[in-house]
Amino acid sequence: MSGHSKWAKIKRAKGANDAKRGALFTKLGRNITVAASEGGGDPDMNFALRLAVDKAKAANMPSDNIERAIKKGTGEGEKVQITRISYEALGPGGTGIIIDCQTDNTNRTVAEVRKLVESAGGKMVAVGSVSWQFEEKGLITVIPAKVKKAEKYGAEDTWEQVDLEEAQLELLETEGIEDMSESSAEDDDGNTYRVLEVLTDKTDFASVLKSIEEQTFRVESAELVKVAKEQVALSDEDRKRLDAVVESLDDHDDVDSVWTNAA
Repeated sequence: MSGHSKWAKIKRAKGANDAKRGALFTKLGRNITVAASEGGGDPDMNFALRLAVDKAKAANMPSDNIERAIKKGTGEGEKVQITRISYEALGPGGTGIIIDCQTDNTNRTVAEVRKLVESAGGKMVAVGSVSWQFEEKGLITVIPAKVKKAEKYGAEDTWEQVDLEEAQLELLETEGIEDMSESSAEDDDGNTYRVLEVLTDKTDFASVLKSIEEQTFRVESAELVKVAKEQVALSDEDRKRLDAVVESLDDHDDVDSVWTNAA
């Protein structure tokens, strides 16, 4: 799987400067606003909004900002029209690129995205030219730990580590899981730890996440991702050029996520 997910950006932003955090909060706020406008302002009834709010909380976005973003979406707050739109491009080495955006001005966004793509030697292509090479999947990252209920009333529950292989075996019994792999993640102090990445079909995503949470596993993140059906091998030079254009796109205020089929 090759992409630049919101969760990866959130982890990087925890140690970033105020400008970087502010830019991320703007993107996360738009994500919340769009989700609320499409499915209502209750995260318990709107799965997309729940995911958006979880991402915002993971980035330590203030609760007041989250509430304001929800109200914008439901029409209770500041009037704003945010549109989801995706652009497609061919990048270095013939790589396919999908650029997911959230914007209040599509004319501005497409012009600026085109400039970034073309400055790296790529070119924008018609909708459908690249997207057919990708599938949308649910990605759930699970830490091998389970809730340990507090023995004293009023005390907080804690997490108790479980054996990785035992966690895998238990999770594999969950209906709807398509694939599972071991990976590693990094905490705020730079320490690495093992996680399990669970992949589901888009239609099974919500039910699988609910099942994993009911098993009391510790879910680190959950998001929809775009997975390439086949990956393209790149030379070192093309890889550097692709990384540069992806980074510049990621830094644009209107760009939510960037996906490529690079190996």
